[in-house]
Amino acid sequence: MTAKEVPQGKKSKPHAQKFSAGGGKVAYKDGAVKRFDGTKQKQGGNNKFHGKPYQGKKEQQQQQAGGEGEKKDWAKFKQEKKDLKLKRKSSRDTYEITKEAKQIYEKLRCRRTEKKDQLVAQIYKLLNVGDTISKIAKAHDTARVLQCMLKYAAPPLRAELSDKLLPHVIEMCQSKYAQFCVKRMLKYGAPATKSKLVDSLMGNIVRLAGHNIASSLLDSLYLNVSTPQQRNFMRQEFYGELYKKAKDANVKTLEDTYKEASNLKASIMGAVKANLDHVANKKLVDSSLVHAVMLEYVRACDEEKLEETVTAFAALVPHMLSTKDGSEAAIICFYKSTPKNRRAIIKNIKEHLLKIATHEHGHVFLIAVLNSLDDTKATKKAIYDHLHADLKTLVASPYGRRVIQWLVAPGDTSCFHPGFIKTIEEGLAYGKKDKEARRKEIFEQIEAPIADAIAEDAAFWLSNSHIGLVTADILNYITTENYERAIGALVQVVANPDWRVSALPADGGDAQKKKQPQDVEAVIAEATKQRKKLLNVQSEESSDEDNSSDEQSEQDEDETAKLPKKSKKEQQQKKDEKKDQTTVPSVAGIEDAGMHHVLKKIIKNDSKRENGAASFGAQLLKQLSTDVLKQWLSVNRGCFVLVKLVEDSADLLKSYKAVIDVAELRKLLIDQKTPGAKLLASKLGFVKK
Repeated sequence: MTAKEVPQGKKSKPHAQKFSAGGGKVAYKDGAVKRFDGTKQKQGGNNKFHGKPYQGKKEQQQQQAGGEGEKKDWAKFKQEKKDLKLKRKSSRDTYEITKEAKQIYEKLRCRRTEKKDQLVAQIYKLLNVGDTISKIAKAHDTARVLQCMLKYAAPPLRAELSDKLLPHVIEMCQSKYAQFCVKRMLKYGAPATKSKLVDSLMGNIVRLAGHNIASSLLDSLYLNVSTPQQRNFMRQEFYGELYKKAKDANVKTLEDTYKEASNLKASIMGAVKANLDHVANKKLVDSSLVHAVMLEYVRACDEEKLEETVTAFAALVPHMLSTKDGSEAAIICFYKSTPKNRRAIIKNIKEHLLKIATHEHGHVFLIAVLNSLDDTKATKKAIYDHLHADLKTLVASPYGRRVIQWLVAPGDTSCFHPGFIKTIEEGLAYGKKDKEARRKEIFEQIEAPIADAIAEDAAFWLSNSHIGLVTADILNYITTENYERAIGALVQVVANPDWRVSALPADGGDAQKKKQPQDVEAVIAEATKQRKKLLNVQSEESSDEDNSSDEQSEQDEDETAKLPKKSKKEQQQKKDEKKDQTTVPSVAGIEDAGMHHVLKKIIKNDSKRENGAASFGAQLLKQLSTDVLKQWLSVNRGCFVLVKLVEDSADLLKSYKAVIDVAELRKLLIDQKTPGAKLLASKLGFVKK
């Protein structure tokens, strides 16, 4: 049977002739088209779902141009669009005024322009027509004109311009561009203007607190501008609609609102909750005003109703830790929340643990959490394990090291103020486990990792006095094995003749930020140089009529244009190089007053350990070479460290006497006239001959 023959009883299938150029179709003899997805479609059929034929971008442009063969005149098209835009702008009633104002503004913003207050007065005369000033405040270009006017205007004119803007300040605070005019009013305005600005916002505080743009501006007003009474009035608007329309000077906290009428408490608390939920839904809780209201609410709210607010704020707790009030509110929320909400809060702060631990107010919340959780294994896994990789950063921070000290020595009055300890221990009432048992379990889990960190980089743990005090506190509490491993590495650093420590705190300290005394001669020389440049510029401008001078100036401009301009990267690299050159000052470790105190503290705590335990003093005595001893004996503080080393231990006194009873060292000690050397010589029994 040939390939074309078909047995009886079977229908013949149309064979494919060829693949279409479009791909994805097979043509048959009957004119139908079969797609690769199995569907069959007749060509030329009346199929309304077939769709329009595809047109590329080029075909569409040709069709719009009026034909396939026609080419569009793009220059003409762009000019038409430009003319249309200009026509649309010119139809506004403020177009001509703003155009002239912007021309003056270009002169005003130039650095070399003199008598800028007169230019501001000219612009003000142009704009002071009807409500023109309020209209142009919201535009992206004219808003900059107003900002420049507020900056350079004379004080009376600035006050007058601010008074023109005050009735519209609520809309300006919510505008993308007009908000910067409000900021200029706050920066350059008189105290009376700033007070009027705060008063003009009254009645709209809650609305502005829930606005994406206005919330940050309102926070700045609450913190830096408003008076204590104005702050009370701003908080009162969260208490309900009644206080939006009328303020009460006697109401200073939330509790004052229902002190005399207890039946109003439920409605007032409901209004506060609704306003806080509104702000929380917008995720705008990073505000001092919101934190203050939140703290008042959680203090006065019942535990049953507080749970709903905690659930809404659980994801926003990291944003509440930027202020003292917010941190206190977050601590109360954590204490009074259910285990489920506690887990949610811990989960949300995991990503921000390092920032929280090194923050002025955030570290207090973290310590409160560590002190109140019963599940110590989960605490170590959720908090300490995430912080251990950044242990050096924590210890170098003035607030981060407090977290480490609480983990190692919780409730130690030598590390923390009694008032702080009392505040933190209020959270123990919300736990079930015994206080000492909880703290012991946490310390046992973190003891070995901290000792390993000290052994790995002992030089860092004695790099300055602040970090050294943390090291001394850790050594006072860790057990024998970990203690031996840690002091073995620390002794190597102390006994090194090249041991130097930073004279500044680990976080850079305020000493770096202090202004250096100015060199008066250098200031005068720089001022003289600038004055000469200004005189040269003026002389060049006055000689514009001279052709030869014009040619020369053009030639100079051409030469300066040919010079390669420095890129931003090169400028940044130079700045970084200058920063690297300014090294932190350092001193010999034994000469530093703070490190001298640290060493004495370690030696003192070392004497409290059991007799069989390893001794820091014994290991240090073994590692001290003759060169190091010469260096220490010539320094008063070094002698006092050696006195502390030998006065508490008779064995060390004998060993040290044998070491120092060498002609060279003995003579050096006797010849010293410092109080420390004299005391050490008497302890060792050396008498000057």
